[in-house]
Amino acid sequence: MELINKLGAEVENLWRDRNYDETVFPEIAAAALKAANIPAQLSAWDVIAWALGETYLPDQRDPAGRFGDPPITIYNSPRFHIDVYFWLEGTTAIHQHAFGGAFQVLMGSSIHSWYEFERSESVNVFTELGTLRLKLCELLSVGDVQAIPPGKQYIHGLFHLDQPSATLIVRTHKSPMYLPQYAYYKPYLAIDPFFEDPNTTKKLQCVTAMIRARYEKTDEYIAGWLKTADFQTTFQILSTIRDYLQTTPVERLFNLSETATRREKLMEIVRERHGERANVFPAVFAYIDRQNEIVRRRGFVTDPEHRFFLALLLNVEGRDRIFSLVRERFPEKDPLDKVLDWIFDLGQTRVLGQDLPNALGVPDFDDTDLSILENLLQGRTDDETRSVIEREYGAGTVENFPGRLEKLRNNPIFQSLLQNY
Repeated sequence: MELINKLGAEVENLWRDRNYDETVFPEIAAAALKAANIPAQLSAWDVIAWALGETYLPDQRDPAGRFGDPPITIYNSPRFHIDVYFWLEGTTAIHQHAFGGAFQVLMGSSIHSWYEFERSESVNVFTELGTLRLKLCELLSVGDVQAIPPGKQYIHGLFHLDQPSATLIVRTHKSPMYLPQYAYYKPYLAIDPFFEDPNTTKKLQCVTAMIRARYEKTDEYIAGWLKTADFQTTFQILSTIRDYLQTTPVERLFNLSETATRREKLMEIVRERHGERANVFPAVFAYIDRQNEIVRRRGFVTDPEHRFFLALLLNVEGRDRIFSLVRERFPEKDPLDKVLDWIFDLGQTRVLGQDLPNALGVPDFDDTDLSILENLLQGRTDDETRSVIEREYGAGTVENFPGRLEKLRNNPIFQSLLQNY
């Protein structure tokens, strides 16, 4: 690990010469990573071999492995440290950092998204409401470096396209002035995921035990808690119970609505308690449900290009942004043709043992549906698209044109594509 020790010494010397000014640390760390070019000389698996072969490791900054799978501290100094984070799954988490530094892709590739949050209301120190907007999106590959300014100036998300992936990071231990370290839930919520209240934690454990045991008074106790809970705790309660109150495939198949009714009754209590603020929760959870559904469908396909396409739909909003990244990944192909090819393939992919007609989740997906999508993605209006379809396929094909449009627009797969920004 002489390379890492040399990198750490270089950063230490440069930062000391700047009097340990935290505002300049990200640029120092980024420049040092670029100059050292570690990925050309050290593999992620070399780090694993080193960690297993050493009798004593540097003090581990995240021994519980809360961020990374696993995170390994490979260099420690009084003011900063160097970690390698391994990633075995993609992640859609959007967050900021209460530290400064820089990271470099050591193995794999990622979709990197950068956001801004316009706050409209501060509920408390740990919870804010506002609007989260995507500023830019890019593909990162081995050797690419990103500086990490602390706080809200760098709200971002990384979705790791390859498993495993690994990231080399040079970072300060913590910058208290940039606490809390918010996580962001599209489209409206910022909340501190590290806030812990032992009382709330224990009560949530009690609630999940009652739900799992199917105790007959479960909803009564949850309702009683929600009637007095603050906004932040309400989000924790709803986030916990919603996983247990999801409709099953059998319930969806037979249109059984008991679970949905239970959820709605609890939401009525939340609306009575929090008024207009309560409208944040359905919007946030609807977005999470959409993300989870795309993740689920991505788990059904193995083709790398199809998985890349679904990863784009998870992380990128807007046809033009998606096409730009497709062009970057496949410069020799027309992005529209590439996307339509992927959609056709997924529409023909059957999923055994699941309540889906195909990997798209679109029932009776046919050439007419694909042609409608092509016209919409070319920027045509609904009426213009209808006219084109009628000319190409005959008047009979547009009898249920509104139903076809609704079927496509309501599908989680196409919602990002059909946003034109």
